[in-house]
Amino acid sequence: MRGARGQIGAVTPTYLDEAQDWFKIVPEGVNVIFATLGVEEHTPQEFRKAQEVVGRAARGLVKSGVGALVLGGSPLVTSDQGEGTSSLARDLELETGVPVTTGQEAAESALQVLRVKKLLLVTPYRESLNDGMKRRLEKNGFEVLCLKSALCPGPREMAQLPPELPLRLAKEAFRERPDAEGIYIPNPKWQTLQAIAPLEADLKIPVVTTVQASAWWGLKMLEIKEAKPGYGKLLSLL
Repeated sequence: MRGARGQIGAVTPTYLDEAQDWFKIVPEGVNVIFATLGVEEHTPQEFRKAQEVVGRAARGLVKSGVGALVLGGSPLVTSDQGEGTSSLARDLELETGVPVTTGQEAAESALQVLRVKKLLLVTPYRESLNDGMKRRLEKNGFEVLCLKSALCPGPREMAQLPPELPLRLAKEAFRERPDAEGIYIPNPKWQTLQAIAPLEADLKIPVVTTVQASAWWGLKMLEIKEAKPGYGKLLSLL
């Protein structure tokens, strides 16, 4: 049986091209089930389309038997002047009885657990999405000391970024603000998982990424106190 120890549901706005990152983290016996919303471009029109169908996708994952559910897509939270999918997550949790959060909220919870208030923000996003992300973090009590971005126009370009890029941008940000308490690298489309261990070893501060934080939250909700090693201090706090 798949997921004998439990299953995590993940709603992804864009088409999923790399599911293995999740399975590099979750231990044997834990399954991850995905639903994608078909966002092709980072535009307000595409985000509105995703907002219309995310609830249906999430309910489908609950019916499939997941024990925890993450609504991915930080822009679906941060680009909304209200709460975006954050409010939907709360409504779904009340409706279904299954723990539900957004990927953005999972990352913010991870930063809080790691006692990170002053952070470096490293993103693949263009300026308008970066502005929304920065506003959201500051509204929730974080101080963004430095922002570095690849300024990608959309998800297709993000998936083509070299894995060395988030590592380099994070080190550039740290050189500018060595007083930072941690690093947040959102979005699973670019390759960030392998940057966690070398950054934490070199800079001596914790690193939070989207898949890492989402998997950490899902495992906590399933009451599983272990993860595969090598992906940061956060996972040692299960």
